[in-house]
Amino acid sequence: MRILSWNVQYGKSSDGSTDLSRNLQHIKSLGDFDVICLQELARNMPEYCRPDQSDHLLMTRQFFREHQAIWGSGFSWPAADGENDHRQEFGNISLVKSGLLDIRVHPLPSPATPGKPQMPRIAVETVVDSTRGPISVLNTHLAYHDDTENQQQVEHLNRLEQERTAHQREPRRVGSGTYQAGFPATARMLCGDFNFTPETPQYRYQLDMNWADAWKLSNRDEAHPPTCGIFDAAQWPQGGHCRDFFWLSPELQTLQLNISVDTDTNLSDHQPVMLEISI
Repeated sequence: MRILSWNVQYGKSSDGSTDLSRNLQHIKSLGDFDVICLQELARNMPEYCRPDQSDHLLMTRQFFREHQAIWGSGFSWPAADGENDHRQEFGNISLVKSGLLDIRVHPLPSPATPGKPQMPRIAVETVVDSTRGPISVLNTHLAYHDDTENQQQVEHLNRLEQERTAHQREPRRVGSGTYQAGFPATARMLCGDFNFTPETPQYRYQLDMNWADAWKLSNRDEAHPPTCGIFDAAQWPQGGHCRDFFWLSPELQTLQLNISVDTDTNLSDHQPVMLEISI
């Protein structure tokens, strides 16, 4: 299974121009992917959408017709034009080529952060068929401006994982209709822009909660390559650094895998991260 994760920053490149079609075309140039997880896309928001690219979900569907597109937004506000079907939204898109079994969108905690910028955030969960049964892929983009908010969101994602493993240990009674068995995931991966670095307490918390950082599994003695800030010194004066990850649950940690970062493209302030795993 080949998976790509990229915070595309609504198509804004390091030169300040915005054209999401360049990001989507670049993804195609990187090869064929079973799952594509994108963060920071918008619908009907002039702050982030060019007039000729007002709906990033529609654009992405048109570029990747062979995939099913799953959209998740932290909010849905009326648009300025008053059209009921033109809602203002901002969030993540997950694209699944085949074997899509289940979909969920999880709101993330939004504690009060006095005096700090804040936006509603979510995680898009897709359950995808694999050689090891249903695999959950959580595509997320965590808070940047407040460490407490970020930590609470990390803890919430871990509560979702604790629920998954609890259901594995103690399966519920299965019935008909809405009480069918569904597709309980046999394993899970988290990916996206976590807005923490390998030096932060949130990173250590993830390790303590038995997640494995896919980069370290594949490249134990190598430092993380930069996934952010390579080309955009205005937003990231500290320069290139890592804040985008693939995290693997214990069931996936013994599998053969390869992970890489495209550090050449300047089409976003973040870089595409690609995982190939034997499932």
